[in-house]
Amino acid sequence: MMKRLLQIVRRMRRSAPCPGNEGFSLVEILMVLMILTVGIIPLAVVQHHARKEVQESNSYTLSLNVAQSQLERLKGMGFGNAAADSGVVDNVQWRAQVVNVSFGLDRITVTAGIPGAGASDIAVSGLVSMR
Repeated sequence: MMKRLLQIVRRMRRSAPCPGNEGFSLVEILMVLMILTVGIIPLAVVQHHARKEVQESNSYTLSLNVAQSQLERLKGMGFGNAAADSGVVDNVQWRAQVVNVSFGLDRITVTAGIPGAGASDIAVSGLVSMR
C-alpha cells in the first residue's frame, strides 16, 4: 500500500507545472489593456458630452425662470407703468423692452441668458392692455 502511494506522489510531481511558469505573459497583459482602453474611451466621451448637455440645460432653465419672473413683475406694474429695464439675477443677465403694439396695448419682451455659458438667450413676451 505504501509503495502504491509513493508511485502516485511521484506521478503527481512529474505532471505538476514547473515553478515560474504560472501567470500572464506581457502580450496577454497588453491585449487586455488595449481592449479595456477601446471600451473605456467611448464611455468617457459620452460622459463628457452628457455633462455638457446637462450644464447647458441648467443654463436654459435658470434663464427661463428669471425671464418669466421679470415678465410677471413688469406685467404686474400695469399698462403705462411698465418700462424698459435690465439687471442681473443669479449670474443671469436680463433686459426688458416695452413696445406699444396698438392703442391701449403694450408688448413686453424679456430676454435672459448667462454670458459665457455657451447657451443662447431666451426671450419671453406678454401683452398688457389698458383696462
